Amino acid sequence: MSNVFDFDGIKLDSTVPNVQDLYDLTPDELLLSQEHYESEVRSYPRRLPLAIKKAAGVLVEDSRGQVFLDCLAGAGTLALGYNHPEINQAIIDQLNQGLPYQTLDMTTPVKDKFIKEVMNFLPDDFAANARIQFCGPSGADAVEAAIKLAKQTTGRNTMAAFHGAYHGMTNGTMAMMGNLGTKARRQGLMADVHFLPFPYTLRCPFGLKGNESAKQSIRYIERMLNDDESGVQKPAAIIVEPVQGEGGVIPAPAFWLQELRRITKEHGILLILDEIQCGIGKTGYRFAFEEAGITPDILCLSKAIGGGLPMSLLIFDKSIDTWRPGEHTGTFRGNQLAMATGAKALEIIRRDNLVEHAAKAGQYLREGLERIARQTSCIAEVRGKGLMLGVEIVKPDGTKNKFGEPEADPALTMSIQRAALERGLIIEKGGRQGSVLRFLPPLIISYEQLDFALDALYNAILATAGPAMIAETDTDSEQEKWRAHFIHTGEGGANVLEAALNQTTQVLKQVFESTDAPYSGIEPLMLKNLINNIDLDNQQLPLETVIEQTGELIAKNSIMVQHPSCIAHLHTPPLIPAVAAEAFISSLNQSMDSWDQASAATFVEQKVVDWLSGVYGYGAGADGVFTSGGTQSNLMGLLLARDWAADQMSGHNIQKNGLPEYAGKLRILCSKKSHFTVQKSASLLGLGEHAVTCVDTNPDGTIRLASLVSTLESMKQEGLLPFALVGTAGTTDHGAIDDLAGLADIADQHQLWLHVDGAYGGALILSRHKARLNGIERADSLSVDFHKLFYQPISCGAVLVRDKANFKYLLHHADYLNREDDLLPNLVDKSIATTKRFDALKVLMTMQCVGTDALGAMYDHLLSQTQQVADMVNQSAEFELLADPALSTVLFRYIGNPAVDLNQFNKELRIEALVKGIAVLGETVVDGQVALKFTILNPCLTMADFETLLNDINQLAKAITQ
Repeated sequence: MSNVFDFDGIKLDSTVPNVQDLYDLTPDELLLSQEHYESEVRSYPRRLPLAIKKAAGVLVEDSRGQVFLDCLAGAGTLALGYNHPEINQAIIDQLNQGLPYQTLDMTTPVKDKFIKEVMNFLPDDFAANARIQFCGPSGADAVEAAIKLAKQTTGRNTMAAFHGAYHGMTNGTMAMMGNLGTKARRQGLMADVHFLPFPYTLRCPFGLKGNESAKQSIRYIERMLNDDESGVQKPAAIIVEPVQGEGGVIPAPAFWLQELRRITKEHGILLILDEIQCGIGKTGYRFAFEEAGITPDILCLSKAIGGGLPMSLLIFDKSIDTWRPGEHTGTFRGNQLAMATGAKALEIIRRDNLVEHAAKAGQYLREGLERIARQTSCIAEVRGKGLMLGVEIVKPDGTKNKFGEPEADPALTMSIQRAALERGLIIEKGGRQGSVLRFLPPLIISYEQLDFALDALYNAILATAGPAMIAETDTDSEQEKWRAHFIHTGEGGANVLEAALNQTTQVLKQVFESTDAPYSGIEPLMLKNLINNIDLDNQQLPLETVIEQTGELIAKNSIMVQHPSCIAHLHTPPLIPAVAAEAFISSLNQSMDSWDQASAATFVEQKVVDWLSGVYGYGAGADGVFTSGGTQSNLMGLLLARDWAADQMSGHNIQKNGLPEYAGKLRILCSKKSHFTVQKSASLLGLGEHAVTCVDTNPDGTIRLASLVSTLESMKQEGLLPFALVGTAGTTDHGAIDDLAGLADIADQHQLWLHVDGAYGGALILSRHKARLNGIERADSLSVDFHKLFYQPISCGAVLVRDKANFKYLLHHADYLNREDDLLPNLVDKSIATTKRFDALKVLMTMQCVGTDALGAMYDHLLSQTQQVADMVNQSAEFELLADPALSTVLFRYIGNPAVDLNQFNKELRIEALVKGIAVLGETVVDGQVALKFTILNPCLTMADFETLLNDINQLAKAITQ
């Protein structure tokens, strides 16, 4: 993109102003002359007292030679900045063609080209049935035309607009303006206009936050239209700005626009979208309404649509083209120069991907503004879309207004605007009480220029409002502030908790409801930089702010395990009762060590362990304990096996005396497909990874029993001491389930401890496929991973022991914790962890709410669906199935381009799918070939989801190939 600063043919070294000292803003001769001759109605020179001498790109030079970076850009008119060379050339070419400057509404080749460029810039579904109308050169005239068109089409006279609206300064448009001060002296404005609440969470008229504010706004509108006592006649149209500009840069949520579109259709009301300021790429979309996926009845355009010259348009559905010839005219609606520059501007915006740049640069600017907000005390909110952003300025001392909202500070806002101007930055202000600083930079603005703007604004705020206020040092007030960070018992003690959980719920709700990809697609390095910019030492922010920022930066840029295309790992979407349990667990904050730390929780865990032991067919002598997951469960199972073996072999007590002299001969056997935690556990147990012998597997991934027996015999002949055998119920890649009954027979024959890793497939015990786990009831220990197919939030696991007497190998008495004379149970006697979460509550609440029958049916569905997906892959010409599914994994690869290295290509395909937010896929190796992996765990997915997923992967592969 071109934003080189070129004045009089001299290109400067930098594309940002070089500000040595504060700029001189005292009126010079030109400003004094303007003041003498021009009416008091002038506005911008009062706030931005500079006389522009020349301009290029994003920079302007005043009559004193001072250079400014302009983030106002003609109130959003100059989408490509000042004097873009191609725009200038388009004007020259147009003048050289000999066409008139304006032609009323008679057509010319230039007009025809402009119309086609506009239609191509519109969403296809809107353009297909659209008609275009040229209005007078101001946006207000386009809105006036829209009002007339709506009234004559519907035969109704009432219009509905919104609080905070701005649509122009004519009789009709001013009647629909929210600002009361501007129209205080105006009489006889257009009658029968009704105002509706716009979603503005910081100053919600309903006192709500987040999406709840917007939902209440929609409820109010719909209720009013359905109430025969509302006193409001059905409007001809509702007019709305998808992002309010003059009202304070307030974006309407996408779902809110969708609901407004639904309501207007149901009631036969025309929907007019005023995108005069927010259109033409400013918000990171060509038109702001595209984010919501809706189509308006009437679209009002001006400002940037003319490429910097005066132009305004109406675009509307042809079904409401009820005009008669000449019913709305204007002499200058045939501005030929504006048509030439407008066409060229749209061409450049498309060619140079400036809409995409606006989205990314806007995110960069937004993150910078939020960083400034964290470092100061006067910013209540940063908001907007793309490169149309606003910063609401409030009293730095935290003063609240009568509604409990941060009190606006218009005087400080004006001071910051002037201080920014003194530092070379032009920004506008607006919003309630004029307390919002507004950024409307050209689409071509560079990251270097954005850095300059952020630096100038930050220094302007420091010079006027100062840094974030330092907390008081008074002990009593400090202690009172500390109290706000904790939950307290007694009346009102949990008010802060209630507010925090309510807000967190709303933030998460918004994140989930706006998620349309398994990953946001933000570049990893950019995400890293944004997170690294968080100041953990010097910025203590209000909890509300932290929660909101966490939603924006962390939650929105997380891997969404609930999304149909997130299908890589053994991470399941958590069940709602388990998520609710997490709130209990965190708030109660009990450690499952001793009964006096976790009274009811101790009994709950034992209840769940006893239930689980019965589910897996263990007798009354069994017991277990909750763990952090499969890794800890496997470690505990093998630890017990090691100590049991030393006790059986020689009466040696490892707990007291350390490893026996023959420890180097101890061996653990497992399959080559077993989880890596077997080797890791052997290392942690002091046996070393060499103590693990991996036995060959069958083609389906299960352990080969004949090889196991021959390996055992060879070990004994070599004088080695095999003591433990690990069976797997669901290998990570293939999902293979070993012959557990066969393993149990071999373990009995050779006096081995049998440990079963049931982290993945152990949940089948609840399904009609439970026979595949036959023999699991004979295992000496068993790993269960609830945060896999039991759909629990991470982390949550358990280890079960068939003979609870074997927990003696873990027992250690501590006078402060589990005194020997204690009569009450202490779970620390069975755990390698002293501090342990109350995770059993999640399982308890899940079983109470969902139940074993429903969970079992989910597993049955998953296994059946996995076979269907495998068949779909097998029948595709672009993909190759690499293994028959054993559980719920599908191993395959893309083969649509045999000319490339398929191993390398499939690696690249997985990474591209991830970083572009298309899919989160697994990767492994099958018989030496790189494989992609679907791990199908979400029972809510349909076959249509998988058809879409495979098609998306195929399209991405083709794009990579091209």
